[in-house]
Amino acid sequence: MKPCDLGLVACGRRAGEQLAQMLLRLGYRVAAVECSDPRGAAEAARALREAGLEAYTRATVEAERWQDVVRQVARLSLSYDLMAVKPRSAEAARLAARDPRVSLVTLTPSMARYMDKSQALMLREGGSVVELRLLPLLRGGDPRAALRGIMIIARRASAYDAAFTVTSGARSPWQLWPPASARALLEAFGVPPQLALLALTAYCRKALDKALAGEGR
Repeated sequence: MKPCDLGLVACGRRAGEQLAQMLLRLGYRVAAVECSDPRGAAEAARALREAGLEAYTRATVEAERWQDVVRQVARLSLSYDLMAVKPRSAEAARLAARDPRVSLVTLTPSMARYMDKSQALMLREGGSVVELRLLPLLRGGDPRAALRGIMIIARRASAYDAAFTVTSGARSPWQLWPPASARALLEAFGVPPQLALLALTAYCRKALDKALAGEGR
């Protein structure tokens, strides 16, 4: 199983090249890059592929009311390989999980309450994967609130049998997490070791497989 990070932020070839070598050194083999410009994302992904990584592009849409973003999701899914939705309400979280174009449902530490039994059911029915970004843990200030939120989401996803993955959100090589460190963090949260491994491998592949299947396009 190949370790992956589906949450990189890189625009253009140079940014992709800067991340590529560190990703390989850390042991990653699969990555997805985000950029507001589809061409910039494609150039970054191309640089990653030329370095030897399996690479894709992604876009993220924030959703308060689902009907407000349906057209945006449909449009962006034509330009990017992978679609992620950051919900701002329980309704948006539920509907994003079931949308055939959405592979990742991004839950920030403050959205831990959305990871409940109902959300887990929607995720299983729709085939989407919860995304936990580790970047908030590297920001200034007291990281305890972010740490607690990520821990709650990871533990609830494990308990409710929902697929989830961790991503770095890295814009520079120094914001990347070694796969072993990310896995150890999940285990420290109380996630069973096998699920912690799946979060960095098979669950990533599940998100990619849904996207590449082209359902609903």
